[in-house]
Amino acid sequence: MRRLWWPEPLYEARPYAALVLGLLGGVLALAHAAAVGSWELRVTLAFAAGCVVLAYGAVVLLRRFAYRRRSRWNRERRS
Repeated sequence: MRRLWWPEPLYEARPYAALVLGLLGGVLALAHAAAVGSWELRVTLAFAAGCVVLAYGAVVLLRRFAYRRRSRWNRERRS
């Protein structure tokens, strides 16, 4: 399977954009539910989607940080 190529700035910004979009979606859904006074299906789905996107961004960032820390440790250990 062929992988999609991302320019470096977009590759680095993607998890941060996921964090912002997930947080924004979750907060807007909570604000709407508080304003209306009930949870509608579409608001619940928006909140759930925001949580999933937020978790995706956090996991990607944590895995990148762990990989970079591990790679730096391996380079320093060999030299």
